[in-house]
Amino acid sequence: MIKTIPLAEAKKNLSSLIRDIDEKYDRYTITKNGVSKAVMLSRDEFDGLMETLDILTSKEERDAIARAKAQVKKRQTVSFKNIKNRYGLK
Repeated sequence: MIKTIPLAEAKKNLSSLIRDIDEKYDRYTITKNGVSKAVMLSRDEFDGLMETLDILTSKEERDAIARAKAQVKKRQTVSFKNIKNRYGLK
């Protein structure tokens, strides 16, 4: 859930906001004069979003995902147990 707070409150409570973002993965929309101007989220979430964006903007990656989904639908998959056995993993 994204919490909305005004800029003045964000300035006043920046340290605690960052702590909550880091520890609880809270997200905040920062408003100025009642208008949404910025979003605060954890670095981990930001990195994940950027990675997702990179994947989705790559035709090759989108095609690979589509092929994998088609294989799952057709039950053309290999179980983790079989992979472990094939490669001698425990």
